[in-house]
Formats: sequence, structure tokens, C-alpha cells
Amino acid sequence: MNDMEKMDLFKAALALAVADGEVKRAELGVVKGLADRLGIGQTTFETMLKFAEYGDSIADMILIKDQAKAHTSFELLVALARLDGEISVEERALLVRIAKTLKIDDADFPVIYQAGISRADQLRKSRQTPEPT
Repeated sequence: MNDMEKMDLFKAALALAVADGEVKRAELGVVKGLADRLGIGQTTFETMLKFAEYGDSIADMILIKDQAKAHTSFELLVALARLDGEISVEERALLVRIAKTLKIDDADFPVIYQAGISRADQLRKSRQTPEPT
């Protein structure tokens, strides 16, 4: 992925993190990690987060032309939305818009969506501490 595509993925992740009106710790961690990888400073990150919280639709400006990269990016975005254990109505609606922006084929949507859910569920399961016996 080139830098522009990475930035687009970051913006979409940021929009998803705020979509349900509450940025959860896990979501913030993922988005902040992406920002760090892109060299986005704290002040810029906080400004972009505020824009996203106020409803600026930065997710509609995603431009990833390569379909394989678009599929991978979409799967990661679904996983981000699912990190808290559920995908809210608002997150789902935003994911549908993002899929259209990325030109995800209707037939591919459910397959990629389910792969993202599986990825998030596996991650959540690996982070759970076993209960004492």
C-alpha cells in the first residue's frame, strides 16, 4: 500500500471508531497505532479525531484502486468495528458506504465482512484471560 492508501485507511478507521458515538479503548488503540505508523503527530491526530467526531465524512474520500488492497482494507475495517464485540447500526451503515466507495462487489461483501468479524473475534479471544479453576 502506498502512503496515500494508508492515509485513506487511517481516515476510514477513524470514522468507524467514532461512528457509534463512543470511541472505545480498543478502537482508539488501533487508530492511534495506525497514526503512529504514518507519522501523524499527537496534535494532528487529536484534530482529525475531533473532525471525525463532529461528523465530517472523511470515510467517503477513500481511494484504494487495487481490488486486493481494497478487500484487505475493508476486512480490517470490519475487524476494527467488531473489536468491542459488536457492530453497531451506525458502524454497519458506514461499512456499507465504505464498501461502495471501495467498489467492493455485492457478492464479495458478505465474504469479506464475515472474514473481518472472524479476525476480530479471534483477536478478542486471544486477549481474554482464562478464568481460574
